[in-house]
Amino acid sequence: MIQIYLPTNNNFNFNGDMTLFPTMCELDTSTWQLTLEHPIDEEDRWKYILEEGVIKAPSFNGDQLFRISNLFKSDSGVEVKAYPIYYDAKDEVFLESVRPTNKTGQEALDIMMEGTKYFGESDITILNTAYYERKNLLQALLGTENNSFLNRWGGEVMFDNFKILIKQRLGSDYGLSIKYGKNVQYDGFTETIDMDDVVTRIYPKAYNGR
Repeated sequence: MIQIYLPTNNNFNFNGDMTLFPTMCELDTSTWQLTLEHPIDEEDRWKYILEEGVIKAPSFNGDQLFRISNLFKSDSGVEVKAYPIYYDAKDEVFLESVRPTNKTGQEALDIMMEGTKYFGESDITILNTAYYERKNLLQALLGTENNSFLNRWGGEVMFDNFKILIKQRLGSDYGLSIKYGKNVQYDGFTETIDMDDVVTRIYPKAYNGR
């Protein structure tokens, strides 16, 4: 069952605000992007699909939550792109000064996520050190800088709702796609909403680091 939660509904332990019947629902694990297409239906289910809403969809590792970041409407349906709910951490968890020192992968994740609603799981036993100053959690974990967790400790990544798994080896099935239904294309009016680059917080820094 595929469900949608309105942007104001954060109680994911219960059913969503509406059940969806999409013509297509596909997860690309190489980019962790969920693409969903839903027709304009007589029950008006499509009206519940809003930017920043959350989709709950079955996946290879159980029901997973995805936050809608891009929304495209036409006179025939709605197409959205969504990312794991864990991506919310980029706006919610700010590491002002965190230094895991001589720690295993699991110990480093515990330090980075201490006091947050996010969790990490790792079987990486090598000891390493990193320093995260004024970084959001996703930057610190998955960024391209030499100091990021992936560059310091290595590993392969999988998301499980509010938990991230970074392990030495997750499996051998790369580029997995999970599909539901089929693609349907129509002509007509279009509307596009893109929330990828929306800034919700400013971190000011003055003279002497104040």
